[in-house]
Amino acid sequence: MDFLFSQPGTEMKKEPTKIRLLSVSRNLFLKQGYSETGLNQIVEEAKTVKASLYQHFSSKEELGKEVLKLYSDENLNLLKTLMKRNPKPLDFIKAWVRILSREARMSQLYGCGMANFRAQIHPGETHIRSEIERIANETINCLSDFLKESIQNGYTKPNVDCQSLAKQLFIVYEGVLQSYRLLDDKKSLDELYKIAETLIPSLK
Repeated sequence: MDFLFSQPGTEMKKEPTKIRLLSVSRNLFLKQGYSETGLNQIVEEAKTVKASLYQHFSSKEELGKEVLKLYSDENLNLLKTLMKRNPKPLDFIKAWVRILSREARMSQLYGCGMANFRAQIHPGETHIRSEIERIANETINCLSDFLKESIQNGYTKPNVDCQSLAKQLFIVYEGVLQSYRLLDDKKSLDELYKIAETLIPSLK
């Protein structure tokens, strides 16, 4: 989105420079990769100048870290919305797969942003690596909390190690996305639900 509307009747205003830079960077990092995206391209597509970029981000690494946080917030908000609408674990997984499949059909699924970043960052970019680890653990904890709640609501058997199961589901999710990219096969995404069925001990 290039413009924001504040209130009806007011003039259309351009998004703040920082938001434009984050939005453009997020899209470019997902589409063509972190290492393949230069600051000059980001500045050009954000319709600003490099001096303005450095007013908000001291380096590409700091920009990458902020983009990861944005990506993480979007993903966690999506997961929490799906969990609220689908309190049964397998229903949630099915809804999750539908979202991924829709993005794939629209050619908007580029794999996992975290994994893509991790594969391309320089060993010295420790701040990004730490941010990726934090996001991964936060996602696993979100899944674990959801599974605990499903036990309380009687949707999952009580003898489940929620943290371990959440980590397994996260690993399956990452593997499915990588398979989708490697095989260029949208049906690979369905494996997330099929494998989840064997992992989640739902009450009949």
